[in-house]
Amino acid sequence: MSHSELEKLIAEKKARVAIIGLGYVGLPVAAMFADKGFDVLGMEIREERVKMINSGKSPIEGDEPGLEELLNKVVGGKKMRASTNYEDLRDRDIILIDVETPVDETHTPRYAALKSACTNLSTVMKKGALVIIESTIAPGTMKGTVLPLLEKNGLRLGKDFLLGNCPERVMPGKLLANLKVMSRVCGGDTPETANVMVSFYRNIVESDLDTADWATAELVKTVENTYRDVQIAFANEVALICEQAGADVFRVRELVNKSPNRSMHIPGAGVGGHCIPKDPWLL
Repeated sequence: MSHSELEKLIAEKKARVAIIGLGYVGLPVAAMFADKGFDVLGMEIREERVKMINSGKSPIEGDEPGLEELLNKVVGGKKMRASTNYEDLRDRDIILIDVETPVDETHTPRYAALKSACTNLSTVMKKGALVIIESTIAPGTMKGTVLPLLEKNGLRLGKDFLLGNCPERVMPGKLLANLKVMSRVCGGDTPETANVMVSFYRNIVESDLDTADWATAELVKTVENTYRDVQIAFANEVALICEQAGADVFRVRELVNKSPNRSMHIPGAGVGGHCIPKDPWLL
């Protein structure tokens, strides 16, 4: 399938979409594309999660405004379903991969889920499909890990499939809102692929969609979260110094930020969540 043919399928909402990994990123992404009229298949290895999703219930813990209502709508309207069987992916035109990419106790990336998804997909992927990695990955992972696994069974990049990287930018508790209003970087194997990705994501993203190559997209996500980690750590170190010196760190911060191009963060308890504790190690 050529870039123009895929563009036409996207424009007509005839592109068949799949999302591998129905966690706190993949599930809302799947529901949003289904709500825009695409036929969406969700791939998930946990059977209980699949059963919940196919009954219109969200398995994601915590308050996610609008998610379960949207899921119930698209599942009830036959626009989205979930499966554990990779064979169901054989007719999919666009496949997004949204699996976990943790680091271990030595801060080494552990890509078991990503490698498994790519390996399994390589056995069933149709010719002409566009594969997009949304998981956060270390720079060089697209070229060194993802591509070789997708080509493992004889398909070749550019000839048999297209490949992109579009890192997610979401925060738990604001998943649907973040997916809509946060800008995204569409890194493609070629500029033409990146442009097709823009056309696809424009269905759900109202903010900027910037084109780039794989390495740039990988770096943007890991750099932005590392920046946040470093700035939070700096603010907390300043708070400790202020405590020892008998000063009010919030007053210090207020006056520091009056100087041009200064933006000291608010000190707090440190970093948590899924991304910031691990992404600096990926970088």
